[in-house]
Amino acid sequence: MEQWHYEQQRAQLADIRDELSALSAKAISRDGSVEVTVDQSGIVIDVRLEPRALRGPAADIGRAVTEAAREAARLAHQRVSETIGPIEDIVGRMPDPEDLLPGAPSLREPDADVQQATPVGYEDDEDDDYYD
Repeated sequence: MEQWHYEQQRAQLADIRDELSALSAKAISRDGSVEVTVDQSGIVIDVRLEPRALRGPAADIGRAVTEAAREAARLAHQRVSETIGPIEDIVGRMPDPEDLLPGAPSLREPDADVQQATPVGYEDDEDDDYYD
């Protein structure tokens, strides 16, 4: 029964990942002269200008692009938040790595102390002239 839940949770997470990778948002400036599309990270992936936008001053075009890009980024952020919301429920039902593997970091208590291996230092070997 546990295996089935695990596979179902993995499938749900894969669906969310796919949805996020395909997510984009589009916004139009108030004057309707500029349309900007951004990806899930808010990065501009497309800008479309109405012909009338090119007839005005360059500063007006810049303001319209900035306005539309900001709104598109805000919409993308909102959609990402809505999309990843179910992850909290899925992760809440998954076993914590610490329960499965003693000493593993806990996902539920990320600030908990984690036992780390002590790094092995380099000892200077007089006979080793590789780095000399």
